[in-house]
Amino acid sequence: MSLETEIFAALSPLVAGRVHAVVFPQQPTTPITPAIVFTFISDTPSPDICGDGGPATSDQRTQVDVYSTTFDGVRALRLQIIAAMTGLATPTLWSGDNGAEPYFPDLKLHRCSMDFTSYPSSS
Repeated sequence: MSLETEIFAALSPLVAGRVHAVVFPQQPTTPITPAIVFTFISDTPSPDICGDGGPATSDQRTQVDVYSTTFDGVRALRLQIIAAMTGLATPTLWSGDNGAEPYFPDLKLHRCSMDFTSYPSSS
């Protein structure tokens, strides 16, 4: 199972399936929330004695953003996302939060951004 598939499977139940890779869908113009957007932000080959294992064993950093209409909603989902991501079959560690939790007044949405590092090379 790919890391992307694992992430979709782990996070979808938290937000009734509203998990998106990279960006929200274009329609509707105001996203339906709560929702999660994840992006792979780096891919580091994991060399070993046999050489580079290639994409299947590359360590990956993933940014996970959660959006909700309430601050409390974002904070509650944050804890559930950390638990779900660190429970993936691919060893994954929480690397911390962005620190800033912006509010988007035009969309009336709160956001929390988290970073995770997955280590398929350790599976």
